[in-house]
Amino acid sequence: MTLTLKQQDGQTTLDRIEAAKNLRHFLNRLNKQAFGNAAQRFGKKVAVISMLEASCSGRLHYHLAMKNPFPTTAACHEAVVDCWSKTRWGYHEVDLQPIYSSGWISYITKSKFIDGWDVENTHLVR
Repeated sequence: MTLTLKQQDGQTTLDRIEAAKNLRHFLNRLNKQAFGNAAQRFGKKVAVISMLEASCSGRLHYHLAMKNPFPTTAACHEAVVDCWSKTRWGYHEVDLQPIYSSGWISYITKSKFIDGWDVENTHLVR
C-alpha cells in the first residue's frame, strides 16, 4: 500500500516526525475500525511494516505492507481510505494492492529505504 501525504498545512511544512505522528494516528484509527474496543483494551493491532520514502522531488510518502484484518479486500480499502482521509496530513492518493510475490517486500526493504523504516509504526505479529 502507498499512502501519500500533504506536504504543507497552512504555515506548517511536513517533516519526518510529523509524518510518523500522522501514520500513528492513522493506524490507531484503523485498529479501532478493525478490532473495535479490543484495539485499546487489549492492544490488538494490525500487522504492518512501514517505510517512509521521499520521492525524487522530495515529497514524503509511506509504503506499507499490511495484513488485511477485514473480511474482504474492498472492506479493507474502504477502511484505509476512510481512516487516512481523517488524518491531518493524509492526501487523497491511496494505492492499495495485494502482495502477490516477495518482490514488493524486497523493493521496500532495499538499502535506500533502511533510513525510512518507521520502527515505531511497525507491528509484527508472532
